[in-house]
Amino acid sequence: MQKMKFKICLFVLLAVASVAQGQSFRDIEGLKEMRKDLQTEDSLMRLGILKDEATGLPYFTGYSYNVLYDWDQYFEAIVQIYMGWPSEYIKNGVLLFLQNQREDGFIARSVPSNPSHDNEHVKPFLSQIALLAVQEYGEKDWILEKNTFERLKKYLDYWLVNMDEDGNGLSEWMSAPHTGMDNQHERAGWWLDRCSEGVDLNCYLVREMKAFARLAEMAGKKKMAAEYRQKSAELAERIRTMLWDEEDGFYYDRRHTPAHWFAKSAAVVADVNIQKWKKKDLIPVRSVGAFAVLWSEVATPEQATRMVRDYLFNPKEFWTGAPVAALSRSCPWYTTTKYSSDIGCGWRANAWIPTNYIIYHGLRYYGMKEYASLLAHYTTKLVRENGNREYYNSETGEGCGLDPFWGWSLLGHFCEFEDTLEEDITIIEH
Repeated sequence: MQKMKFKICLFVLLAVASVAQGQSFRDIEGLKEMRKDLQTEDSLMRLGILKDEATGLPYFTGYSYNVLYDWDQYFEAIVQIYMGWPSEYIKNGVLLFLQNQREDGFIARSVPSNPSHDNEHVKPFLSQIALLAVQEYGEKDWILEKNTFERLKKYLDYWLVNMDEDGNGLSEWMSAPHTGMDNQHERAGWWLDRCSEGVDLNCYLVREMKAFARLAEMAGKKKMAAEYRQKSAELAERIRTMLWDEEDGFYYDRRHTPAHWFAKSAAVVADVNIQKWKKKDLIPVRSVGAFAVLWSEVATPEQATRMVRDYLFNPKEFWTGAPVAALSRSCPWYTTTKYSSDIGCGWRANAWIPTNYIIYHGLRYYGMKEYASLLAHYTTKLVRENGNREYYNSETGEGCGLDPFWGWSLLGHFCEFEDTLEEDITIIEH
């Protein structure tokens, strides 16, 4: 027992010292030891190495049906870094999305594109993924090449202009599947409803613009970098002003009335369930997506404290048997049961490693170390005890969805490890 304790202490000291000396995250001494225990996971991941037929570029996907998804790539990139993999799969994932861009800047949210996704713009993570790769591997020419960089800017501007239909400075989701939280219909609609200015979406954009500004600086475009930093700050203020509910102490998505006649008709149907819940122009569905205000550092310290105390660690809200639930327990639609009428996976409850990961790092940003450590512990516990699965029952911890799964859930293996580090791989700039 004493020998084991000594080994753990040595592991932690090596990990902290390694990062403190400015080494890359993939070269931390403690990680080399961890990888020896993750050979099964590494072998599983190898199943996700594929080659794009059109370009010949090798890429990585966590899905057995060979599809490259938008925000999955961010979390899978971090897993690849920690597993000591080369940069090519991360870089090529970004390039494949950019190479499938339309003239107006739109990019479908999967490669290859699925007809059901043809009107859903790729989630705003491409600059963050690119910056991760640049910072970790020291390679930047691939993303700063003129044509590629211009495509990256064009995709981001599409979010800021084309996906802000009413011009109020907040971008809209097209549907619940577009959010990535496939069956949270009550907050984001069913299909092309365009009824929701998402808290999560706009927080992702706050981070995405900061990441793009960093890349613009590397490209020698200081004026452009300053412009996008300013836009990021302005969006953060709009989120604080327009999406915070002081009475409840929570951030809610904002109701949007779409311009297109079909979407408007669909939105009427989607709205039926929440008409009685009307709270001015907000949609009071408590989703795990709201905690993105911590990760993007949008919330004030006072707001963060209320959300964490009253909701995140409240057993009647999000702190379930296997936290963190995708919907609050107080929400009428909370259920761990997946019905045949639901689109996609179970986001009406259930614990998902990527959202846990976002929240964990948000807690770190706000200096809530004890809360962060507790969440890191439970997140690692989920994957270690219940296997590598797509998501987990929020009451029991039972693994659900794809089996086996070698995508973003593998990040759970590293949460307790990350809790030993002084530096944070998800920080863009301070």
